[in-house]
Amino acid sequence: MQMNIVIVGGSFAGIHAAIYLRQLMPTSEIYLIEKQSKLGWIPSGFNLILKGKVTSEKQLSWITKEELTDHYRIHVYTEKTVIGLKEKKVVLAGGKKLDFDRLILATGSNQKFRNISAESTLIHPVKKIQNVTALQQKIMNAKKIAIIGAGQAGIEIAEGLASRKKQIHLYESRKSILFRYLDPEMTEPLVKEMKNQGLSLFLEEQVVSLTENETAIVETEKRKENYDLVLLANHSRPDNQMWEEQLTLNDDGTIWVDDYLQTSQKDVYAIGDAIQVTFRPTNEKMYVSLVNNAVRTARNVSKTISGSQTKDQGTYRPVGNQWFGYFLGSVGLTEEESIFYPQKIETGYVDYKLTAINQSKVKLKFLFDSEKKILGAQLQSKKEMFHLLDQLTIAVEEGWTFEQLEEHELFFQPEYRVPDMVWSKVANTAYED
Repeated sequence: MQMNIVIVGGSFAGIHAAIYLRQLMPTSEIYLIEKQSKLGWIPSGFNLILKGKVTSEKQLSWITKEELTDHYRIHVYTEKTVIGLKEKKVVLAGGKKLDFDRLILATGSNQKFRNISAESTLIHPVKKIQNVTALQQKIMNAKKIAIIGAGQAGIEIAEGLASRKKQIHLYESRKSILFRYLDPEMTEPLVKEMKNQGLSLFLEEQVVSLTENETAIVETEKRKENYDLVLLANHSRPDNQMWEEQLTLNDDGTIWVDDYLQTSQKDVYAIGDAIQVTFRPTNEKMYVSLVNNAVRTARNVSKTISGSQTKDQGTYRPVGNQWFGYFLGSVGLTEEESIFYPQKIETGYVDYKLTAINQSKVKLKFLFDSEKKILGAQLQSKKEMFHLLDQLTIAVEEGWTFEQLEEHELFFQPEYRVPDMVWSKVANTAYED
């Protein structure tokens, strides 16, 4: 089957859709349109620069335009902006039109704050950074910096800046950091370490105004402060206004899609950060701005377009990272979210040795139902433990009980693993409210 397929957006969702489609539809013409000059930017790239983990901008792209063009035969247009849809054509700024049989919108999301001018010089989003060098210079010159949002991106940036002996203020509207993925008791050691390193953390402080004069001014209900620089790491939001006349949007600005990721217009699909997906533990529609979500929706839409109708089942939202010397991870339901779950939920904790030959431990928190089926897990450690997160993600996806999880044979080597899993004792630590 030969088609003209146009993909708008050159980040993880758009690029993966292009690659999957090429594998599934070797004779089709695939066009990828990206408004920025580069594509394949790594989300935590700026943090890696601040920490000195990467030394050149080249290392911050996981794929290049040339690779997509030469290796996958994809027509890539950079620095091109889509301005609308007209019948089965995509209209680009400047008047060029591209015909399509199928269209995929993978337009991603951005950190935003209302009424911030595009010409702002002291207020910068951290998600998409075009001029890294200029921002680095501003950071070097700044003595006092505000970061808005204590999710993954905000804490990453705070960590990168903490080593530079700046005065850092981190604002979060919720009552705990990383609230989307981890319950407060699992982030306590991290909060303590952040404060030890001189960070000021303002929880439950919604920024009500952000203005720029000689300095950047951050105002909450509790305080008003001047800064040399403000970095926006607040929860990213899609920018879908340009589609609202042609496509149905949800209340939060995401594009409405059906189970097969098709929009309200036939043959037009949307994926990644542009849409809501089903959060499997509660079956609620949710906005999930994670790379694994972008890649899964890209894969499913590619199968559907190639002729193999594939429902998007949604996500269990596995997420993990290291900040300030602590490794944290989470999958599935959190205790905060368990109020939306129809059955009674139990919680249990366990300290688990990571390897046979030393005493490094990981603290685990589990959420499970009366049958001991695992609904969610959270992990905290000073050593890398992401193999456990992968195992627990599969357990939550498959609906395993602790006993079923223990039945699986796993690799053992004393430097890297323990010989037994003993998850069943977790269930015995459960407490009732």
